[in-house]
Amino acid sequence: MKILMPEANTLTKGDVDLSAFEEFGDVVTLLNPSREEIKKEIADADAIFVNKTVLNEELLSDAKNLKYVGECATGYNNIDVEYCKANGITVTNVPDYSTNAVAQQVFAYILAHYSKVSEYNEFVANDGWVNSTTFAPFEFPTDELFGKTIGLVGYGKIGKAVAKIANAFGMNVLVYTRSYGKALEMSKDSRGETDKTMLEGFLNRADSYVTYVSFENLLKHSDIVSVHCPLNAESENLFNAETLSKMRKGSFFINTARGPVVNEQDLKDALDSGRLSGAAVDVVKKEPMEKDCPLKGHPKCIVTPHVAWAPESTRKRLVSVVLKNYEKFLKGAPQNTVD
Repeated sequence: MKILMPEANTLTKGDVDLSAFEEFGDVVTLLNPSREEIKKEIADADAIFVNKTVLNEELLSDAKNLKYVGECATGYNNIDVEYCKANGITVTNVPDYSTNAVAQQVFAYILAHYSKVSEYNEFVANDGWVNSTTFAPFEFPTDELFGKTIGLVGYGKIGKAVAKIANAFGMNVLVYTRSYGKALEMSKDSRGETDKTMLEGFLNRADSYVTYVSFENLLKHSDIVSVHCPLNAESENLFNAETLSKMRKGSFFINTARGPVVNEQDLKDALDSGRLSGAAVDVVKKEPMEKDCPLKGHPKCIVTPHVAWAPESTRKRLVSVVLKNYEKFLKGAPQNTVD
């Protein structure tokens, strides 16, 4: 059995053991392969494990032996699921493995923005405190999180984890999801007014510290907006010049979901104009980042290279589930299948 791994270097830098894959067959690993190299190797592969490699019909059409695609991530928009389904190829993913790591990253951004720890550390290292005329030089403006409002676009596992942390900080939590939007629309009566009783079934499922709102109200009332929705036709380019202009002046924007959810030039413009006080992104439209990305080096934008999910402990958890997914598939009882 041939197992193809064209992105093993996205799972480990030597700190996570991948030798267990060899128990299932002959493992072929590729290092930064071209599409042509993958197409050649996938032709006789029985299984392939990917993360961001785009598995479309053009690449899959020659994979006559392929019966399994293991997505080594939660999102699977890189895979042509419909083609796989039509050709008897099982696709699995790994839900929830990075929930706490990504939520932690969101608050790393928030604390960096409001507490200015890095700026003050650099100030002290450069003798700013040594040369100060006061014991507490207020060189950089800071602010408390208590009482601030965070708006979460998407309320899956990660969104819920972020909300829980926000609640611990004493923040107000607003949530907008597609399901709430649909429930809100369905509840409108003949006059276009909302029949609140029709929303009770939906709202009763909410955590006690969360308030569901429309997308427009979330933008209007949030000091911080954090994106946690999947990438699809509805969410692509969701944050653009129009929607960013509706955000509260001086608010802070965070994206740890998918790059194409945001129009990067429009986000830069919102930062330049002062509409937003700052932004933080772990994902961009084209990865690795290209030199002309509008957000590269922007003084008001924190950019990390898609690493929110990547602590060593998180990647070890990921690999263990990936292996279990494949083991279950081989036993005829696949888990975490993507439909």
